[in-house]
Amino acid sequence: MSTIQKSFGIEKLCSSILSINKNIQSVTVINKNGRPIENMTKEDNDIIPYKENEMLLMQCALTISMGRDFDEYFGQIWYTFVARKNLSLFSFPINNNVILVTSKSNISPIAIARKIMTVINESSEIQ
Repeated sequence: MSTIQKSFGIEKLCSSILSINKNIQSVTVINKNGRPIENMTKEDNDIIPYKENEMLLMQCALTISMGRDFDEYFGQIWYTFVARKNLSLFSFPINNNVILVTSKSNISPIAIARKIMTVINESSEIQ
């Protein structure tokens, strides 16, 4: 698959995730080093400065990477969820990548996570 086709597929995946729920604000595909491969937002979502956003992405990649050390004992991570006062964050590991989904805090996290996992599982673009 060419880079252009793969990029288009990742864009389609991000767009599909964004359309799951009106409260989802952004979708970012992160590589194993915490660098963004693709980022898509519904609205102007510059809530934190660029440098801090880089740190957030690296933290998400590191959390998933370190969690894999325990796969033998507990099984694979399906997703992680962080609830904050004003924002919810979901991280979904996909091979060496992580999909970070941010949403407003007034959501049903398990229902949203299941819907996101369904969309991810139906996509073969980054697997």
